[in-house]
Amino acid sequence: MHIGDRVEEGALVAAIADTALRAPISGIIRGLTRDGVDVGIRAKVIEVDPRGDPAAAFGLGERPRRIAEGVFKALTTTFAAEPA
Repeated sequence: MHIGDRVEEGALVAAIADTALRAPISGIIRGLTRDGVDVGIRAKVIEVDPRGDPAAAFGLGERPRRIAEGVFKALTTTFAAEPA
């Protein structure tokens, strides 16, 4: 499986040792931990976007983008207002 692939709920997505990891919902794979990475118990290793749009699997989502824009605006406003 790769980011952007469509999966159905319950489909086998990956495995850790003998443990099968299945898609929790139907949609597009948005996040998937790489092979060989150590993961802890209860670590999030699969993220499925239920909207079903492969384009939404890449780049920033709407909410994180708006947060980043707000932080950028706050920083540029604060530093622009400081005397030199």
